[in-house]
Amino acid sequence: MGRWDSLWSQMQDISVVGLDREIWRQLSGNICFRQKSVLELGCGRGLQSRFALEAGARCATLVDNSPEALRLARLLFSDVGDVAFVQQDLLQFRAERKFDIVLSSGVVEHFRGEELQRCLQVHRDHARELVAIVAPSTPHVNELCCRTRRFRDTFGYERPISVRRMASLLRGVGLRPRVLKRFFPLYNAHAYWLGPRTGIQRADRRLDRWYAKLDSWLGRRGIRDGLIPAFRRFDRALGGALLAVAEPEGAGRTRGTAPGR
Repeated sequence: MGRWDSLWSQMQDISVVGLDREIWRQLSGNICFRQKSVLELGCGRGLQSRFALEAGARCATLVDNSPEALRLARLLFSDVGDVAFVQQDLLQFRAERKFDIVLSSGVVEHFRGEELQRCLQVHRDHARELVAIVAPSTPHVNELCCRTRRFRDTFGYERPISVRRMASLLRGVGLRPRVLKRFFPLYNAHAYWLGPRTGIQRADRRLDRWYAKLDSWLGRRGIRDGLIPAFRRFDRALGGALLAVAEPEGAGRTRGTAPGR
């Protein structure tokens, strides 16, 4: 929890960025949230739940082990009712009821082995209709980024998940995949992660500061977000993020899935 508390404590605003919009674009294009109860696991700011409520979801429950993440989430939902906040380890979370839609974004890739299976099982156990998971996908530069020391020092363990492996993981916990779709080729395409280094500590520190400033400048000028529409045609082939929508086995076709998807 300490690493994530440190990361969330450095975030003082709750601004929406291009990736946030693209995730919601995929979720809302494949799931109908109207009048649904939503559980978001490892919620962070809880932005996707906020979008879901604005799209007509009935209520939302946000779960995160980081008090700093929930601090930001409470800011985001300060003007919204029907929201519950739960500070708890995702793997230990147990609710007395099920939710129409259980979702997570940027969560499952931080688990491996038995813990990954338990993480997915928590999704499955609390879902009445659908489970929606967004995670980094591969093949993509994700695979290179997550193995660098600076990335590990920031985010800890992380491994992208291929479409085929996600399908296998979902079936392994009793979930039947309905949507498996890569999107967002610009995922993790930041100079800070991808820029070359010299191997000389002092020089690399200066490079990292320069790369961070470059990424910040591209963000402030809207250049990165401006490129997103042009890259959408490459979503399925080059997407760095993966949307998985699945239903509990035996649930049949649910009303929560958007028609024609």
